Amino acid sequence: MTFRLPAGIGLSRVHVYSSRSPDGQCGGTPHMHLACTELYVALEGRGAAEFLTPDGVQRVDLHPGAAVQFTPGTVHRLITGPDPADALRILVVMENGHLNEEGDVVFTFPDEDLTDSDRYLRLAAANTPEDARARRDHAVRGYTRLADAWHTSPAHGLEQLHAFYRRAAALVRHRAAVWPQIIADGPARALAQLTARAHAIEGGDISHLHHAAVTQLPAPQTQSMTPRMCGTLWPYRPDTTPPQAAAP
Repeated sequence: MTFRLPAGIGLSRVHVYSSRSPDGQCGGTPHMHLACTELYVALEGRGAAEFLTPDGVQRVDLHPGAAVQFTPGTVHRLITGPDPADALRILVVMENGHLNEEGDVVFTFPDEDLTDSDRYLRLAAANTPEDARARRDHAVRGYTRLADAWHTSPAHGLEQLHAFYRRAAALVRHRAAVWPQIIADGPARALAQLTARAHAIEGGDISHLHHAAVTQLPAPQTQSMTPRMCGTLWPYRPDTTPPQAAAP
């Protein structure tokens, strides 16, 4: 039996990059999702999340226990302090556990890198920590242009953000054809199962309770974390084998 995370979500622990980016801040790669809502829960350290929406630039301070969520179209990045003692650790909850891997993310590269899909893909690839840092720095340069446009005037900032939306959608449009099936296999299936259980209980059917099970997720292993957008990442993936009962 294959176990999924509740509601088909994606769950990851992220250690935010501590290297300094071109704007002088230490942190992750500015990017945007086109379909999924996302949630950050701060676990350790201190820092901030920076956002750019049609309302302008926003900054939310993060400390253990703080949480912030945001919808598609929100350009976002994580910031941590230069002091290793304040290194920011985040739990990330994605609305869908697989859309991100299938193209639901666009980096805020400068305009000239968003109109050529081949060039964009080359810049977006990151197989090593050095590649990830170069990608981060390039996205920060594009993000800085978008943020600076808001300081020029809100109207100009909104115009530039809408232009980024159009370019981002054009970049991933060819990949979006598989998204409905991914949703059907994940969140939609989870919703259908939950609805079926509710109807079963209403009708007096408790047969699904006879299949109660526990799935233990492995703990994050620092040495196995991979460089991703905001930092090094460990995805929580359900084990397919329920844990054995403890000996009496």
